[in-house]
Amino acid sequence: MADIARRGPRPQFVVPVTFALVVILAAACSTPVVVAPSPTPVPTAVPSVDPHLGDPASATAVFSGFGREGLKFVTNTAEAGAAGTAVITRINATYGGWPLQLVEYRTAADLKKAADWKAGQAPGKGEPPVALAGGNILIRWGPWDRDTKPPRPDEHQAAALDALVAAMDRLLSPLRTRSNVPVQTGSASLANEDGPTAAPEATPAP
Repeated sequence: MADIARRGPRPQFVVPVTFALVVILAAACSTPVVVAPSPTPVPTAVPSVDPHLGDPASATAVFSGFGREGLKFVTNTAEAGAAGTAVITRINATYGGWPLQLVEYRTAADLKKAADWKAGQAPGKGEPPVALAGGNILIRWGPWDRDTKPPRPDEHQAAALDALVAAMDRLLSPLRTRSNVPVQTGSASLANEDGPTAAPEATPAP
């Protein structure tokens, strides 16, 4: 028994502890596993909506389009055209402090017959300061009196005219214009030597 005590306890736990240290060191020295990040989804392109209206366009579609373009109108009255005429609808409104009339014709050809404009002539007595034609839609803007020349837009109305022409150009281009001040449609200015736009002849209200 004394001999056993001198030798001390047997190292029965040495091997398991050594094996555990080897496993830990091997794990620490091994190459870490890199987790690839999930791919970032590519956003789907959203196609832009073409605001251009078909031909023929309805008066209500044009006014809705003007609203989407940010124009502010006060609608006063709307009436159907007389039976047997080329006019479908007339809408009377106020825009920029001036009266505005939108006339819907049955076809663009009907409008061209009613407003066969010639370039280079400003509006005269009995005509509005501004007239715009696109497709089958005619817009008259500003006061008109048969005994007076049409007034010229002031600074505020000139800005409103720019916005109106830009909106109508997007909705109903190509446009034909008539005004006693320069008007720009698309990329081309239609001003003549005296400043007014390319102008049609006087056209009485249908």
